[in-house]
Amino acid sequence: MQYGMLDRRMGMSVKDAICGTCGKGLAECVGHFGYIDLELPVFHVGYFKAVITILQTICKTCSHVLLNEKMRKVYRAKLRNSKIPYLTKKALRKQIQEVCKKVSCCPKCNNINGMVKKCGMLKISHEKFRSLKKDSVIVKEELEAYENAIHFNKEVEPMVSSGLIKILNPLEVLHLLERIPDEDIQFLVMNPEHGHPKDMILTRVPVPPVCIRPSVVSDLKSGTNEDDLTMKLTEIVFLNDVIVKHRLSGAKSQMILEDWDFLQLQCALYINSELSGIPLNMQPKKPSRGLVQRLKGKQGRFRGNLSGKRVDFSGRTVISPDPNLRIDQVGVPELVAKILTFPTRVNEANIELMRKLVRNGADTHPGANYLQEKGSDLKKFLKYGNRESLARNLKFGDLIERHMMDEDIVLFNRQPSLHKLSIMCHRAKILPHRTFRFNERSPSRSLDTHGKQV
Repeated sequence: MQYGMLDRRMGMSVKDAICGTCGKGLAECVGHFGYIDLELPVFHVGYFKAVITILQTICKTCSHVLLNEKMRKVYRAKLRNSKIPYLTKKALRKQIQEVCKKVSCCPKCNNINGMVKKCGMLKISHEKFRSLKKDSVIVKEELEAYENAIHFNKEVEPMVSSGLIKILNPLEVLHLLERIPDEDIQFLVMNPEHGHPKDMILTRVPVPPVCIRPSVVSDLKSGTNEDDLTMKLTEIVFLNDVIVKHRLSGAKSQMILEDWDFLQLQCALYINSELSGIPLNMQPKKPSRGLVQRLKGKQGRFRGNLSGKRVDFSGRTVISPDPNLRIDQVGVPELVAKILTFPTRVNEANIELMRKLVRNGADTHPGANYLQEKGSDLKKFLKYGNRESLARNLKFGDLIERHMMDEDIVLFNRQPSLHKLSIMCHRAKILPHRTFRFNERSPSRSLDTHGKQV
């Protein structure tokens, strides 16, 4: 469907289709990003704390940083050096924030500023008159607006004090961040050329290519099972359309505000589905995996597929001491030595040894698993076939994947250490009668290059 979440211009997840952007098939097309323009801006769940920090630093009327001229000169001199270390920048940012939080009157426009803090799920409050006494003239003037309501409904009286607390919605926050002068952005320890504070508010949601959120065709029922990301993006598009319809039909502002809260929630769950503090009436019916969950943790993209992916020629087992081994030796059971092979080129010095290993084959140690003749891509499995003939016709340059043997160099590491310097270099000592069993619960069991599980 055009302009839908499975638009062919973003790529495809089926074999017999062509991409609408590059004209390539499933194997060649890498996918293309799309976007959804939001009808109303929302807070970015990843930048929410940073937005609160910025609001605590700037005036909520004129958007200038709450520093007087003397403090501006001090911090301008400190921030002038472009080669300041990251930790120093972080400390300066914290200092500026602490100074600004104590300022109750803006040095530029003389307007009152109060405490800015989080209140509820992805909501920001501004307690403008918190620093003023309840019997002050300004507070009395503000409370006069509620006198008529109190006169007709006495139950409202205890809640009048909370009427002085203003909830800053994303649209108001966006306008405040847009109006921050370029010369003041340096005091937020940001560079306006690379990232302006207004970019922390979501006005457009990126839609990833179809190939990273493929549809799974169901055999039991007609149709497809869509990925969690696709479902969440569909909900965002639906809520966006609902807000447009309500605004055009002149619906009550309360309805539009409720739609806005739902849109805020769906955009947050799209990024991080493990969000806490969701009200009971807004909680999703079934759990989903957001972008954060795809990346973080042991099963995430970084640790699970990039840093810690399964590798060839590796094993994991329980370690135990052996007084019969030298200090630079590590015992390797014969079963493992037959699987963890080493590719060796046949030359004048080792041809007789290689012939012996080929004759022994894959089942007898020391032997060899595969033979690849020079100039050929074909590997011959030495468990079967006429090994005597292969050994006789061995030539210089042939590649033999032989079993691990005594005095071979092996890398030895004790879990859970991941540091490069903790890897030790030992010499192998094959233990022919040592029993060996891998930890069945270990996720680190790997496959050798020929598909045999280690």
